[in-house]
Amino acid sequence: MSLPTRTKREVVVCVILMLSVGSLRLCATALAQRRLAAGEDVPEFSTADLAGRIFNYKHGSNRVLMVAFLSAEQERSARAATDIKQVVGGLPAEVNNLDVVVVVVDDPNRSWFQTAKDAAAKNFHIVSDADFKLWGKFGIIAMPTVILGGANDKVLWVKAGHEYAFASLLRANLNRALGIAQATDPNEAGKVEAVANDTVAARVKRHLQMARMLEQKGRVESAIAQIEEARALDPNSLEAVMSLAELLCRVGRGKEALDLIGQLDTAKRLDKAQLLLIRGWAMREMGDLDTAEELLLKATNLNPESSRAFFELGKIYQARKQTDKAMASYYRALAIIFDEESPPVGSHY
Repeated sequence: MSLPTRTKREVVVCVILMLSVGSLRLCATALAQRRLAAGEDVPEFSTADLAGRIFNYKHGSNRVLMVAFLSAEQERSARAATDIKQVVGGLPAEVNNLDVVVVVVDDPNRSWFQTAKDAAAKNFHIVSDADFKLWGKFGIIAMPTVILGGANDKVLWVKAGHEYAFASLLRANLNRALGIAQATDPNEAGKVEAVANDTVAARVKRHLQMARMLEQKGRVESAIAQIEEARALDPNSLEAVMSLAELLCRVGRGKEALDLIGQLDTAKRLDKAQLLLIRGWAMREMGDLDTAEELLLKATNLNPESSRAFFELGKIYQARKQTDKAMASYYRALAIIFDEESPPVGSHY
């Protein structure tokens, strides 16, 4: 009887960890002995990241270190990665004594870890740990796990798993490590988040996040069901309606998207641009290219940073065989996605 791939991986991890401590004890015992705890020394290590840069962590550098062990095949890790990027991205610009190392235990090249921005960030490193060397050195038990080391080279905080308070706890403890003033006690951050997490708005947000993850896995009907639950919680949620309409457009059900949003309108500029985008997107799918172009041009005027609107315009021009305009629109969409400042010389966008 063959073992599932995940089970095989877990067995390999246990064997490696047992060998690393020179013991043939039970895997659980070996793991318990190796797990880092607050107050212990952060292990020194050296590794090469995906961009080929060597990262050396040595004691006495007076730098704060965050090491996150994640999996490219795990939804919890995907959510943790999103939170880590948001928290680190929200730090004050003057923070320059933080190193972030994201350790991926499976293939990061086919996942959401490998991005140009991350690879270029000076103090942000994504490394592969397919042989579980760093896993064993840090005594990891589960993924995701984040270890935060203070400037004194001691473990300040360890967090295994991902829950609703993950981002708040990470932000509070990272601020503490960096000496950034904050109103919330790091030990109370999770409790504060728990209260906020029980509001209708927070529950709607959770359903929409789950819908996005289900859609990424190809489970469209389940994703739609999650959005419908969000709408049931808050029938006036424009975000939920537009999320469902966008999903319908993405799976080629433009007519349903149009029926859903009907005569919806809003005074907010970006929301109005999004409604125009959905209508133009749906009309393009239904073959009314002239109306679609008109709606999408209005959408880009209201929101010049809408990559999807420019992409849909490109499809319209491509269908009309207007090659130059199609290329210019596609380029503009890519330029927005990759934060390029200007389109090619001679383009219309």
